[in-house]
Amino acid sequence: MLISSLIYYLVRALNSTYRYRFLAVENLQEACINSKDKNYIFATWHQNCFHGVLAQNTRTHVVIISKSKDGNIVDFICQKMGHFVVRGSSKNSSGVDKGGKAAKEQMIETIKSGIAGAVTVDGPQGPAQIVKPGIVDMAKKTGAPIVPYIPIAKSFWTFKSWDKFRLPKPFSKIIICYGKAIFVPENTVDLDFEKFQEELRLSLNQNEIWANENFKNWSKLTKNNYTIPRV
Repeated sequence: MLISSLIYYLVRALNSTYRYRFLAVENLQEACINSKDKNYIFATWHQNCFHGVLAQNTRTHVVIISKSKDGNIVDFICQKMGHFVVRGSSKNSSGVDKGGKAAKEQMIETIKSGIAGAVTVDGPQGPAQIVKPGIVDMAKKTGAPIVPYIPIAKSFWTFKSWDKFRLPKPFSKIIICYGKAIFVPENTVDLDFEKFQEELRLSLNQNEIWANENFKNWSKLTKNNYTIPRV
């Protein structure tokens, strides 16, 4: 608990130096307006999850975090920030489920209750930037649209991890870009999941390019995120 608390306050101190701007907030607005529960599921790459979480501090999101020791620290930080955490890990090399299926079902029920979701779509172990089908299934079962979520830092350190994890440097500029919502009809069959996965992959990658191009327009970007009060 002490270590988790220390890391949490270090994260808060680091976040206080970041400068955020928001791009295409109208896409998130439209997603909420067109969703029956004013709800959505953020989809992002695992490498950008650090600043992605820090940028969203005005609405509770439900997230899945692994049951590993490192996951305990992430769990503590997310809950301190007001988010809802479910714990579970995907199958190991032996094919044994480590709570991932139950965590996914709990997340679906939580989204149905009115709490927005957030998923690292290539996590927790990769392959990097390959969209897994889980988020499509969540969108189908909850009726919440998928919103491609692109948090991009101007300057960052890259770790030698499977996802090439990015840690924004102190005082970095960060653009949060929202892609157009992807709605998955309730009658979608599993065989059609791949087309939604590919649509999401293209949106994340294309909008990352667009976000990077907009650093030159920094002074014209809005400081105001589109926010909905915490439930």
